Amino acid sequence: MSIEALFFVNWIFWAALSAGTLLLVGITERLGGTTRGYRLFMAWLLAAFAAVLLVSELALPAGVEASATSELRRPLTFLFVAGSVVYLVASIARWPRSGIAIGSGLVGLAALVTLAAAGGSTNAALFAGQLVLAALALGSVNAAMLLGHWYLVTPKLSPTPLRRLMVILVVTLVLQGIGFTVALALGGADLDGGLAVLTWLRLGVGILLPIIATILAILASNAASLQASTGLLYIGLALVMAGSIAGASLTYLTGVPV
Repeated sequence: MSIEALFFVNWIFWAALSAGTLLLVGITERLGGTTRGYRLFMAWLLAAFAAVLLVSELALPAGVEASATSELRRPLTFLFVAGSVVYLVASIARWPRSGIAIGSGLVGLAALVTLAAAGGSTNAALFAGQLVLAALALGSVNAAMLLGHWYLVTPKLSPTPLRRLMVILVVTLVLQGIGFTVALALGGADLDGGLAVLTWLRLGVGILLPIIATILAILASNAASLQASTGLLYIGLALVMAGSIAGASLTYLTGVPV
């Protein structure tokens, strides 16, 4: 992998984490069931994520294949960052804000799709789909893991929002697994080469193990305490993060959008 590609892998991680989390937080807030403390904490966290994404965007190199759509990707990124800040202000001021979060999250997803269209893979449409799924996976597991902490101080809080996020995570991971299979079938990746281990780790560590951990977390959510679910989501977050980084890296290494 070239040094230039590493900058784009870093951008993909922060864009996916930020956009996915903001979108899922907005949807969760719209559906109800969370506390103001959780929503305000997430607003501050998302503003911090957006700041890191902004720095990552400004550090992206020009003149390489992945930068081909920068004229569209960069304004979308700036708009997403601005939306994250507006969401924070609205959260502090108690203004209506779930629509801001959902709209800004969709803008972030559009930036990811724009990056995929720039090239760097053998199938731009599949790459775009994988990036959107990565955002939903990172967003749902991050939002769920952090929401789990609020049940420790608010035991009467309904488990429905947490379970909803975990179901979204499982569905997204299953779709990632399907996309992984399709990518290998269409891309003709050499699974006997030096990248074979990394490719299968992408599937096992980044997709299959998080599915198992999340299903166990869903089952554990039937207990009176949700500590076990939160602990399993910690593991799931680490695995999904590793899988997302590995997937983006393999895409730029092989051209196969896994």
